[in-house]
Amino acid sequence: MDRREEIVQLCRILSLAYDNTKARDLAEEVQRGSIDWERLVEVANLNLLTPALYAVLRDHNLLDLLDDSRLTGFLSEIYEMNRRRNENILLQLQDIERTLDEEGISALFLKGSAVLSENLYPDIGMRMMNDIDLMIAQGKFDRALKLLKKSGYEEFGRDLGRWHHHTPRMAKEGFPAALEPHFRIVSDPNIEYIPYTKTTSAPSGNPSFRRSYVLKPTWHLYHAFLHTSIVDQNHKKWRLGLRYLYDFVLLAKAYSERVEWNEIYELAKRYGHEKVLEDFLYSAEALFGLKTPIKVNRFRGWLHLKKSLWQSTLQTDTRIFKIYRAYTELDEIYSYKALKSFYGLKSKSEYPLALLRYIVYHIRKHLF
Repeated sequence: MDRREEIVQLCRILSLAYDNTKARDLAEEVQRGSIDWERLVEVANLNLLTPALYAVLRDHNLLDLLDDSRLTGFLSEIYEMNRRRNENILLQLQDIERTLDEEGISALFLKGSAVLSENLYPDIGMRMMNDIDLMIAQGKFDRALKLLKKSGYEEFGRDLGRWHHHTPRMAKEGFPAALEPHFRIVSDPNIEYIPYTKTTSAPSGNPSFRRSYVLKPTWHLYHAFLHTSIVDQNHKKWRLGLRYLYDFVLLAKAYSERVEWNEIYELAKRYGHEKVLEDFLYSAEALFGLKTPIKVNRFRGWLHLKKSLWQSTLQTDTRIFKIYRAYTELDEIYSYKALKSFYGLKSKSEYPLALLRYIVYHIRKHLF
């Protein structure tokens, strides 16, 4: 179902968290009843941005204009549940820090853990968190795992192997979030995009976390871009990743002058991701008004944003979705590894013929 208009409207509302210039225009739109709130909230729910939507509407006195107690009650309930959960996650982070400090081990808080510990969002209840990501320095990882297990954490889920960037998830009774202990910041074992060193990290600025570390502003933003666009492959698969795009924008606003934008661009360029970064920054500007000194190819960025908005309209049970998926995942669906499993290939010399067979198979299956 087409929700492109609601996506743009949601981004305009969320932008009020750091830019009040459009508050009056949005208030007039609300009063005119020109916003389909059911559709807009559906988009917020799908992107885990409902608590942020509520906080922004509340802080700009727009809730009273809705004149819909059922809607405002729903938004309020979601926000309060998330706020309480995040407060408990902060207590969980303190518990983790105390556990590791028994042997002088310091954790590097990543992603949402760093956002919460450094209080980088305007409101603690705005950001929804799936789990706790933290990294332990080499040489101390195995001992840290033993300390966490001794304190009550138990592993669950499948074993991801040491090629991955973290161990199986862990949970502890009495705490809300699953824990993902990282031994690499990202999952590529051949390219360590972000080393855990004094160059990239610094002690937490929160007095409650004196023994823990976070990425420095430039590296935190680079990791935020890298994780959503490259690791999660949102750029390659034309997905907006709206929640993470908004996360990036709020981080950029919170860090402000401390961000070395040229360094972010050079890091992306070093690994061949500069065009992806430009497209990402174009979307951040077009949807949320974020301006950076990095020069972007505006036509390519516009085209990518259009594709991403179009992708958001696709339904998974349609033929067009299957064609889109085949096109954007060519190197996965048609790789030697995939066809080796599908056809039982014994050598790469058999790959060309198998590839032709597989293409014909997909054409017949999805088009006819």
